[in-house]
Amino acid sequence: MIKPDHQVMKALGTFVRQHPEFLEWLASVYMRELEALPVVINNTGISQGRCQALGELYKLAKDAPSIAAQL
Repeated sequence: MIKPDHQVMKALGTFVRQHPEFLEWLASVYMRELEALPVVINNTGISQGRCQALGELYKLAKDAPSIAAQL
């Protein structure tokens, strides 16, 4: 994933601090995709890509408040 610029990181950090339920929702979507991955029969590449994208997005959102505080 391309690292967002400082302005985007600050906005994301603020958003996640103000709306922690978004991070919980994103984590649940990510975990649901991970749990479904071993039983995917068709289009495993698409499922793997979804898991990777969701994982990177979740990590970015989770770390955004601390990264934004350092900027």
